[in-house]
Amino acid sequence: MISILVCLIGLVSSFSVSLRYGMRDKAIENLAEEWELSQMQITKIASYMSMAEFLVIMVQNPQITAEGTKNVLDAEYTRDFVAKKLRDYRDDLLHDNGAGNVPFSEIVALFREYEETICQDLLYRIGDSDLETYEMFWDNLAITERSSLEYYRSDHRVLFALVRVILSGGFLVLSVLLIAGAGVGIWFLHGHSFRGFGTYGMVLAVVGIVDCTAAMLRDSMVSLVNLRIDMRSNLMTLLFTPICNMLLAAGVFFFLAGILAILCRVFLKSK
Repeated sequence: MISILVCLIGLVSSFSVSLRYGMRDKAIENLAEEWELSQMQITKIASYMSMAEFLVIMVQNPQITAEGTKNVLDAEYTRDFVAKKLRDYRDDLLHDNGAGNVPFSEIVALFREYEETICQDLLYRIGDSDLETYEMFWDNLAITERSSLEYYRSDHRVLFALVRVILSGGFLVLSVLLIAGAGVGIWFLHGHSFRGFGTYGMVLAVVGIVDCTAAMLRDSMVSLVNLRIDMRSNLMTLLFTPICNMLLAAGVFFFLAGILAILCRVFLKSK
C-alpha cells in the first residue's frame, strides 16, 4: 500500500513540477518570442488562412493588407504584450486573481503607447473611428468574456481548484516529504533494515520510466493537440518542450533513486 501511494504521488508530483517549469517567466518569454503568431492557422476559424490573413478579413478595411498585419503580429511590442498576458493567465490559474482576460482597453493602451510604430508597421493610419469599430467587433464576439479564465472556471470550479492545489509550491514540498517519509517508514517497518527497499525501489524506477516515456512522446502529444483543435502552428511544440524536458529530468531522478534503493536492498539488507 505504501508503494502504491509512493507511485501515485511520484507521478503526480513529477508532472506537477514539469508544468510549473513550463510556466516560469523564461519559458513564457521564449514562447512569445518564438511563436509564429502571424502564420498560425486554426481551420475551425478560417480554413487554411493564416492569422494575418484572417484579421484582414475581420477588420473589413481594404487599406489594411496581410503584409501590414503580419508586421504588427510579429513585432516586438506584440510579443511583449503576449508574454505579459500569458503571465497574467498563469497567475490567475495559480492564484485566482482575476487577471486572466484580455479587455479591449488593454489593446487600446498598447496602441496608444506604440501608435506611430504600429501605424508604420501596419502601413495604415488607425483613427478613432477604426478603434470604435474594432471595439464593436470585440464586444459582439464577446472576446473578453470568452478569453477569461473565469468564463471556464465558473463551469468547472472543482477541476480548477484541484489544478491550483496540484500546481502549488506547497503540494510539491508535501510530495517530496511524503515520498521520503515513505522510505523512512519502510525502513522502520523492517526493523531498521533495507529489506523492504526492493519494492520501494522498483516503484520509484517505474515512476521514472513512465516520466521518461511521456517526455519522449512530446511530438505525439503536440500532434494530438493540434489535431484536436485543428491548428497549424509551432505553439504546442513551444509549450510542450520545456515541460517534457523537466519531465525527462524528473524521470531520470526517480529512476536513479529507484536503482539506489534496490542496491541498498541487495547489499545492505541485513544492516
